[in-house]
Amino acid sequence: MTAKSKKKATPASGVRRRTAKKPTRPKKPTKPTKPKKTARARRAAPDARRRRAPRATRATRVVTIIDNEDPISALRRFLGTIRTRATVSQGQIALGSAQLMLLPMARDASSGAKARDLVDLVLARWDAFPDRAGFHAQEFLRNAVAAIGDDRPRLARLAAIVPTDASGELHHAVAAAHAVAGDRAGMLAAAERALAAGIAPHQLRRDADFAAFVDDADLAALLARAAEPTPIPVDVDPHVAPVRAALDRAVDTITGFGEPIALGPPTSLDRVLAIESARRVALPNEFRALLTLHDGLRLWDVSFFGTADLRGDTPLAHAARAFLEHSADYGAAGIDQCVPLANWGQPNNWLLYDPRGAFRGGEPGYVILLAADEWPQDSLVAALEQLAATARDVLGGTTN
Repeated sequence: MTAKSKKKATPASGVRRRTAKKPTRPKKPTKPTKPKKTARARRAAPDARRRRAPRATRATRVVTIIDNEDPISALRRFLGTIRTRATVSQGQIALGSAQLMLLPMARDASSGAKARDLVDLVLARWDAFPDRAGFHAQEFLRNAVAAIGDDRPRLARLAAIVPTDASGELHHAVAAAHAVAGDRAGMLAAAERALAAGIAPHQLRRDADFAAFVDDADLAALLARAAEPTPIPVDVDPHVAPVRAALDRAVDTITGFGEPIALGPPTSLDRVLAIESARRVALPNEFRALLTLHDGLRLWDVSFFGTADLRGDTPLAHAARAFLEHSADYGAAGIDQCVPLANWGQPNNWLLYDPRGAFRGGEPGYVILLAADEWPQDSLVAALEQLAATARDVLGGTTN
């Protein structure tokens, strides 16, 4: 394949899928002939329309409530139609309307009285809602604690019903509300839960709501502990052979299509561990094994970190740090706790190691991030095999 005949393919060329196989573009289907409706189909059609109606009604009811001249009274009337236990749809309408009304109130201190009335209205029927831990419930709680100001009694009621597995953003909002109210014990407890759920220490440090506790020794210690890497016991030997074999397969595949590679020299495990200690990171044993084979490497357009990159003074390291900070600022909880291991061919494509599982939403492990898509990987070997499969798919598909 010459430069004149083909453009060089990159790993980002259409690679936004969970499997290695590249889907073929289907032909545009011809418009089918509309079949005649049988008597049985005609009898079923009205029922089908009735089944679809509630989905449209939910959105319409929310809009009707929040656009009312007195939306709190409109919500009160709606709740009055619920005699005992609400349906899922009714709960979504009530909580969705309330959280949308609270959002501007949280930004306007003069809306405190209305916010308190609205919170009391919803809390009075809280037990009637079937889903008190879902999205609408958590968004209501998050906006409610932000809107009530330094009202400790209402904050205590709201904090008591926060789900144990709530999002980091909700725990962060509760911690900030406790800080505004001057409740140090509540602030520390909620901040610890927020950090455990994936909120990064710097997000709390930058939050102006915590200004009164900027010199608090216990909060500083909590943030310092959260910034420490999760220790990974050193056990490299079992991983060397599998990583070498997966790397060899990837190299053979990529060079087979005439694409470039660059393999750095090996480094010692002692050097790797020393850099981990200096940079306060903990690398998984598979990646430690990779560095003892090649201290930095480039396969196709994928650039793996070497020890120089881990020290943080290379263009690759700067690009990774800027990407993680930018993503964290846009609300990707837990991403700034991840350790970048490779750029996956494009500025927003990275192989990361999530040491706490906060970003992956589960156990610690690897994840390939392709723009906005997350692809958890079972291991570094799996990531290398994914790279080889992508090369076969993309490069093989361009050589006809």
